[in-house]
Formats: sequence, C-alpha cells, structure tokens
Amino acid sequence: MTISYPLVSKLASALCFTLFVCLLLAPGLIYWIFGLEGNEVSDLIARRAAMMFFGLSAIIFLSRNSEASQLRQNLCLGLAIMMAALAAIGIFEFVRGAVGVGIWLAITTEIAFALAYFKLSKQI
Repeated sequence: MTISYPLVSKLASALCFTLFVCLLLAPGLIYWIFGLEGNEVSDLIARRAAMMFFGLSAIIFLSRNSEASQLRQNLCLGLAIMMAALAAIGIFEFVRGAVGVGIWLAITTEIAFALAYFKLSKQI
C-alpha cells in the first residue's frame, strides 16, 4: 500500500483533534487508558496539552494538500521526530512502571505515524 501525504495528514490531524477534545473535556479517559490517577495538576496539564494538540491538528490539516517541497519535508521530519520521541517516552514510562499497559495503544500509533512521516520526508 502506498502512503500519501494527504492521507497520513488527514489521519494525524483527526487523531490530534480527537486528543484535543478528549484532553479538554474528558481527561479522565486518558488517565484510565494509561493507568494514571488524575488530580488538579494533571487536569491543568491536560488542558494545556489539549491546546497544543489543537494547534498541531490545524497545522497538519491545513498543510494536507501541500506540494512536495523543502517546507513539507521539514514538517514531515519534525512530525516523525515528535512521534518517535512520544513513543520512546511512552516505552520508558511503561518500563519504569509509571503507566499501565494501555500506553501501548499510544506507542504503536506513534510509531506508525513516525515511520509514515519519515518515509514521506524522503518524497521531495
């Protein structure tokens, strides 16, 4: 199956928007999936992270039809690095026992997006 920048970007944008809504309105769901306890501090961080996911969703969605260029290549590399780093920190936190097995849903998704965006970064 051939991956395309528009398809991967629509999927990534949808994921980021879903995380925005969840972290803003129902952070307890994320806490439950990851096996964490929520509190005022974690709710504050969740709301702030929600806004970052909202911005990422917009950037990714608005760039979905961009032609291959140096700017798109840089965006792909940046997103690949971000996704790989999120997966790495997820694995680290799982190994140290800070999160539950639910983190693997995020890790596998992040690895898939990291690989897709890395592959797309070579299409210039």
